Amino acid sequence: MARPRSTFGKLQRDQAKRAKAKAKQEDRLARREDKADAEQEPAPAGPAEDQSALLEQFARLHEDLADGRISIEDFEVRQEELRSRLQVD
Repeated sequence: MARPRSTFGKLQRDQAKRAKAKAKQEDRLARREDKADAEQEPAPAGPAEDQSALLEQFARLHEDLADGRISIEDFEVRQEELRSRLQVD
């Protein structure tokens, strides 16, 4: 005797349950990363930081992205890091 097939409603509930579990796991991971980032405070940029060198690093970063040497995620992380060090008058 064959097993009865699952109903469409049951399949939808199982799929929703898996999606909810995945979203919950991603949220936990994001919170854990945010907590780790908060613990690692960036060193404050002193007046000795060469602003022209930072601009050159920005240019190289954009070139690396355009040439495909880095991923968009790495680009965004590095760009935020450079922006935090850049002093705008």
